[in-house]
This record gives sequence, structure tokens and C-alpha cells, in this order.
Amino acid sequence: MAGVTDAAFRGRLRRNGCRRLFTEMVSAAALARGNRRTLGYLGVPDPGPDLGVQLFGAVPDELGAAAELAQEAGFRHVDLNMGCPVRKVIRSGAGAALMTDLVRAGRCLEALRRVVRGTLSVKIRAGWAEGSINCLEAGRLAEGHGVDLITLHPRTRAQGYGGQADWSLVRALAAQVSVPVVGNGDLGSAEEALARLRQCGCAGVMIGRAALAAPWIFRQAELLARGCAAGPPPSPREIGEDLCAQIDDLVRWKGARVAALEMRKFAAWGARGLPGAAEFRRNIQEAPDVAALRRAVEAFFGGAGAVRAGENRERTVERVGVAGSA
Repeated sequence: MAGVTDAAFRGRLRRNGCRRLFTEMVSAAALARGNRRTLGYLGVPDPGPDLGVQLFGAVPDELGAAAELAQEAGFRHVDLNMGCPVRKVIRSGAGAALMTDLVRAGRCLEALRRVVRGTLSVKIRAGWAEGSINCLEAGRLAEGHGVDLITLHPRTRAQGYGGQADWSLVRALAAQVSVPVVGNGDLGSAEEALARLRQCGCAGVMIGRAALAAPWIFRQAELLARGCAAGPPPSPREIGEDLCAQIDDLVRWKGARVAALEMRKFAAWGARGLPGAAEFRRNIQEAPDVAALRRAVEAFFGGAGAVRAGENRERTVERVGVAGSA
């Protein structure tokens, strides 16, 4: 989630119960070249055992050098992204392109395992296209090179984020390898996350897009896993307070100008499904600075209309039994 899972949003995810996080994708080639801006991704203000650095690259030596730099910066978990379908990434042979060259992928994993002293994980896709599903082979390869964790997004690169994720592949991979397998894809609610976890025999599930508008999905899933009721989503006022805390973190870590620009998308996601959301989105796009953006957030989410909408949404959630959907 490049451009999304920065430290400020990670803080919001932690507040909502997420227990394992990754940085935005970081270019191993740029780190190996000493690119100042890319090196800045390693100087995170929220280091800790729950945070892994997510690298992309296709040159073993560059990945090894990048992993060394990440560990020097304090990271003890390094993740290789072999699933990103974005054209800019795959043109360099990285991301999901490595699913088409498992020999190269093996060399990359070997280079990483030589230098990573902590946890080494890899994220893979089902394969490149429908006719080349090779995630089971890629999983065996990763296990053979000593990875500690495999995450599978069971779509092909050709699918991108469309169609349906084939969770039978997650179940097959979890049954085939001895290392923990994490499933990812089409988890729109806490109920779906728990159901997939139990059905597929995987060690965990990874939630991405659903958390953009409903980061509380993690807290709800944790409650369900403990045998408790998930409960309703937070009220609009609580969402607004959470967004304001994220604004404060962004201002502190990136400055007011950047915060004003980057918070627009988060505020828009937070307003999804509430009356007046379209007008609110227009208003925040026109906000001249971060103070104006914060005022707009406070006014919209703290307004009586938003509160009533939240109460209505809670009743809907109780009626259909689904919470935290994006």
C-alpha cells in the first residue's frame, strides 16, 4: 500500500487493534544506491517488533544490501514483495514479475536469508495469469530457502484486484508447507476474516483495502476470535477523533503542508456511507491548509446528522450481522 501505510496511518491501525504491520513498499535498488529519499523510509518514527519493512526488487545483491540497511535501522522483520501487480514495479522484474521467474526469485530469497538475522517473509500471488498458477511451487521454493512466513494473495497478476480471490489455494498451500501461511484478499468484514482463518487452516489473515475505510475491522476480528460479539463500528464522532489524531501525527512527522494533502484521501474514506459524504469530499479537496481540513473533519463527523447516520448504520449492522465492511 504505497502512499497509504505510513507511520501516521499505522498508528491509527494500532489504535484499532492491528497487531502486525508493514511499511510501504521500499525499493531495494534505491536503498542500495543510497537514495536519500528512499533511505528516509527506514527512519520510521514508530519502530517496534510489530513492524516489518517491505522490500521490492529483483537483483539479489541489491536486496541483500537493502536488508542490511534495514536491520541497521532497527528492523527485525524483512518482507519480500512478490505480489505487487503495478506496472511500474513489474517492469523492473520485481513484484509479481518474480512469479514468472522462480529461479531468480530463489536467488533473491537466498540473498535475503544470508543477511536477515530475524524474520524473513515473502508475499506471493496465485501466479501470473490463469494458465500459470504456480503459488504452490513458489511456496515450496520459499520454504526451501528458509523463509519464516508466507503470505498468499490468491489472485493472479492478470486479475489485479478484480474478480474473486481463490482461497482454496491458501488452504492448499497451508497444507503443503510447514511454515506459517497467511491469507489475503476479499476480506471485507471481521466475520469474513475469521471464517477464512478457520476454513483454510492458515496461521493468520492479512487485511488491506477493507481497513482503509474501516480500520476497526481488526478490533472486531479479535473480539470474534475470542468468542465475543464484534459490536458496532465506532460512531462518526469517534471516527472523526481518530482522523484528527492521524492529522496530528502527520503534521508532527511530515509537516503541515504534506499533511493537508495526504489526509484528504483518509478523510474521504472515513466518510464513506455517511449522508453528505460527497459534499464533504469536495470541501476537503478545497481546504487551503491543514487547519481548514481539520475543521472540516470535526464539523462533518461531529455533526448531529453524522451521529444520526452512525446510529442508523449500527442498527443496520446488527440486522445483517456484518461489521467493518469497506
